Parts: sequence; structure tokens; C-alpha cells
Amino acid sequence: MAVVVAALYFGGLGAAPFLDPPEGFQAAIARSLSLHGDWITPRVNGIPYFDRPPFLYWLMSASFSVLGVSTAAARLPSAAAAVAIAAVTARLGVVLGGPRLGLLAGLMVAANLGFFVYGRLVKPDMLFILFILLAFAGFSIAYRGGGRRGLVLFYAALGLAVMTKDMLGAIGPLAVVGVFFWLTRERPLASWVPWWGVLIVALIALPWYLVVEARNRGFLWYLIVDNHLLNLTRHRVFPDEDVPSLNPLEFLLVTTGAFLPWALAVPAAVVRAFRGARDGVTGRLWLLHALWAVLLIGLFTVAPFKLPHHGLPAFPALALLTARVWDETIEAAPGSLRPRLLLVPALVLFAVVAVTFGVLWAGVLPLPGEAFVSLDVATRNLVAQGQPVPRVPIDAYRPTLLTGGIIFAVAALGMAWAAVRRAPAFGAAIAIAAMIAFLPVAANGVTQFARVRSTRPIAAALAVQWRPGAIIVHEGSLEDSGALLLSVREPVRVVNGLQSSLAVGATVPGARPLFWDSPQLQEAWRGANPVFLVSVVAPERSVVRSLAPASVHLVTDAGGRRLYANVAP
Repeated sequence: MAVVVAALYFGGLGAAPFLDPPEGFQAAIARSLSLHGDWITPRVNGIPYFDRPPFLYWLMSASFSVLGVSTAAARLPSAAAAVAIAAVTARLGVVLGGPRLGLLAGLMVAANLGFFVYGRLVKPDMLFILFILLAFAGFSIAYRGGGRRGLVLFYAALGLAVMTKDMLGAIGPLAVVGVFFWLTRERPLASWVPWWGVLIVALIALPWYLVVEARNRGFLWYLIVDNHLLNLTRHRVFPDEDVPSLNPLEFLLVTTGAFLPWALAVPAAVVRAFRGARDGVTGRLWLLHALWAVLLIGLFTVAPFKLPHHGLPAFPALALLTARVWDETIEAAPGSLRPRLLLVPALVLFAVVAVTFGVLWAGVLPLPGEAFVSLDVATRNLVAQGQPVPRVPIDAYRPTLLTGGIIFAVAALGMAWAAVRRAPAFGAAIAIAAMIAFLPVAANGVTQFARVRSTRPIAAALAVQWRPGAIIVHEGSLEDSGALLLSVREPVRVVNGLQSSLAVGATVPGARPLFWDSPQLQEAWRGANPVFLVSVVAPERSVVRSLAPASVHLVTDAGGRRLYANVAP
């Protein structure tokens, strides 16, 4: 399983430039660890960054030290975590239902668009999901009689989850286990919360949090209260970019779409898990995984704030549950109508996707201009702020649409044959093969999308125009152009960019002078030093309107950014 998924996820890992935001900003944090020699407090552009623990940045920094600073090296930890998730999911499937179920579950969790895209991005989500999955795997081992070794894995994984995302990362699995025991009415519970288990979590996670708090008073208040509790009520003291939340229907549609085609069997799979909860230890463990998926997706559906990737931690559980339905359908008696209940919906889905791709490729219908708004957080943010969104010409997507259409048309034909012959094993093979064939094609589409948002043209223009004593200024949140920090050595000044995740870091002595207001930019612009302004703000609302028109020279316009200079190119 690991070999198959590694070939899928590692292939062409560095082909696309950094998707900015968020990738370049995260990579810049990792590079700064080794540059500044401070492995405790993550920094970017010399400014402390308090939104995430450093585990991902430690791994990326190690990757940079071996492979050099590159897109592939930055994405390697996420891709490796995705491979590990597939392997652990497969192993859990073997434990719960046998080798075929494990094979199906491991492939299903990897062969879907949501996991594939985020498994090749520089974000902590894949590592977080891996540790949550390992926690449930440890609990499953202990529940099946594995004793202490399972609980050691459970608590160690929770500690690593806390070091990957935040201190609240361990609460979800603990709450689900609590609901599980409440439903199964099992007592006593003290043996499941041993003192040494709590100690393991504390030894892994607490030292870093306490050291950072000792160095930066108020860190824990910011991370727990401001970044979570006040964020839910939308009354943050240090608000970052106001990314609009999905509404409940959008969240469910995005989560369902990301898990296709396997999402078609999710309702039956969840019902099967709840109905079989009394079938001994294994039946109760199926209930546990169903609870995790249902409660997590249900919580975010009703929560006031949710983003497209918030449903991803449920995907390993959903893959296990769905694989169980497929596995039991394969075991169904020959001649049963049951296989068609799975195969016909998949046939319809593949046929509809194939026709849609063909229509878009032929130009009969235009590609929706806001196709990525509901899926991409950065695009949603730009639209909400009234900023122009870089568009990818439809011609750039035509090869992806054509190849994808052919893949799904062939898959629809294969699924039709499987439905007629009532051959669910062949249908499962067709569906998995179709997704494995399509995902690299989808990666080409993501590459085109990343190119129109890339900072590379701006960095190249800066390299050509650079002059001694020059000052680089960024208008707007620095997260929007994080990859630019990988190509410059001098600190970048930020004008009108305090509404960002660096707002609290700006309060640290020595960091505040990097954040300018309009008068400071105007003064520097009139000075003797060359000043280069990188702006993500539309010209009609940009700070350049406050500068003398004769002194403003547009050097380049690319990637949704404009590079201005106070000296002629």
C-alpha cells in the first residue's frame, strides 16, 4: 500500500510552484528555523509566528537540509504523512475485516481528490490527520486486548497531534471516545485514562508550549482564547485575514465532492456501522469510527466557522466504513441485486463527469469563473476583500479536461459492464483505477492554477531591478506572498498588513518597526534609497494612490500582484 500510494503522491511533487498563499509562507517559516538557529519560536521575516506549533517546520527544515530549499522538499512531509495514512488505514482494515477490506480502505483514503490535493500542499493537516488516525489505531489495539502498547500509541499520537496543530487537537478524539463509552455503557473507565498516559501527552507537548509562554508572555492566551474561543464569536483581539466561512450546505457539498466516488456509499456504510454495534468487540470498533466521522462532520456543519479542509480528518474513518460496504457486497451471494446498488450510482457519476468534462473541453459551456472559490481558502479571501482573482485561461485546462473525460468515459463503460454482470470486485477495481489514473491529471490542473498565483515573476523582476540599499515593501498581509521571502535576504517591510496571523508577533519588541503605515511608506518613497512595493491590492484601493504619480513606476503585473518602484526600471 505504501509503495503504491508513494508513487501516486511523490510523482511530480515539485512540478507546481508554491501556491501562495499558503505554501510559500509556511516554507519561509521552516527555512527561518535553521537561518536564525531558534528551534523553539517559529519566525518568518524575523517576526514571531504563534499560530502553529513547530513540528511541521522541524520536518521541513530537516528536508531542506538534505534536499535544499525547494517546493518538493517543502511538500515532502505532507506527502509522506499521506502515504503513512494510507498504510495505517489499510492495516486497520486488515484488523477489522481482513486483507481485502484493508486493501480497499487504504486505496480509497488515498485515491480521492480532497486527500490528494492537500497531501501535496505545505500545510500541517496531513500530519495532524496521521496522528489522529494513529490515536484511533492505538485505541483499537487496546480495545481488542492489546493492553498497554495500544494505549501508549493512543496517548503518544495525541501528544504529537498537539505539537502539529494546537493544544485543542487532542480534544476531538477524547470526546469521541467518551461518547463511544457512553453509548456502549462500559464501566469502569479509569483504566483507559492511566496516569502514565496523561504523562506521555504532557511530556511530548507541554515543554514547548511552556517554554514559548515563558519567552513570550501571553502566547497561551492568544493561542487558546483569541485564536479559538474568540474566533468562534468573531471578536478576536488580533484578527487575521477574514476568510469567509462556508455555509452548511457548501461544507457538505465540498466534503462530499472531495471524497467521491467513495462518498456514494457513505450513508449505507454509517447505517451499517450503527446497526452492527452489538456484534462484539469488532462491531463496537466499527461504531467508534462511524462516530468519529459523523460527529466531526456534524460539528463543522453546525459550527459558525468552517473551511473546505475541515472535513478531511474524517476521511480515514469514511474509507474504512466504505470499504466494509464494498467488501461485504463482493461477498454477497451470486445473482444478488445488492451489487447494483453500489455500481449503478458509480456508473452514473462517472458518466456525468465524463460528459461535463467533454462539454467544458469543447467550449460548449464556459468554465465557471468562480470554480475554485468554494474550494480554495485564498481565493475565497480575495473575493471577500473585493480583490481581483487571477484567472487561468480555459486553454490551459483543456488537456486536463480531455484526458479526464476519456478516463471517466472508459470507467463508465467498465462500470456498466460490472453492473450488468453484477461483479462488484471488478467495479471496485475500475473505480480505484480510474481515480489513480485521474489524480495525476488533476495535479496538472492544480499546477496551472498555482502558476497564475505564483510569486516567481515578481521575484524574477526584483532580481533584475535590484540595486544596493533597496527597500522591499509588501502591501497587505505577508501571507499572500510568502514564497517571495525565500528569494530575498533583507527583511521585508509590511504596509497596511497588520490584519494577519503576524499581528500578535508584531507586538514583540523589534518586530513592530517592520510594519509600516502609509505616511512611513510615503517618506521612504521620497527618500534617496530605491523602494520596491509588492502589492496584492487592486490599484484603485492601493496605497500607491497616496504617492506622487510621477514617482510610481509599474515594473510588472503578474500572479495577482503588482511590483512598483520609485525609480524607473
